[in-house]
Amino acid sequence: MIRTSLFVLATAAALAGCATQPEGPGGKHLVYRDAGGAIVRQFDYPSDDFCRRVERMAGRTARCQGDSVSAQMGATATLRYNPPGVLVNAHYQNMARCQTETHQLGAGVQLVNACTTR
Repeated sequence: MIRTSLFVLATAAALAGCATQPEGPGGKHLVYRDAGGAIVRQFDYPSDDFCRRVERMAGRTARCQGDSVSAQMGATATLRYNPPGVLVNAHYQNMARCQTETHQLGAGVQLVNACTTR
């Protein structure tokens, strides 16, 4: 829960206008992996630039990539980031992770569509 809150705060800061420079191939899908390299979540942002701003704040466990891994995920939810009022599809490893991570979101993030299985 603390990690999720930190992510939300980092995302809000990134969306507020943090300038970034691309660091290699990117894309609009921000993919998070655990220490063993397994995919745990993916957020689909509207553009590569938007994704990279969030990536810079997210740390080493997340990378923007061009190819979606959502087909490998077990649950999905829709979030709204305010500002700027952007809808983001969020994909999670499984329903339990989705429900845990969307149960309490930080300031500026709203759950638009609750977790559903794929």
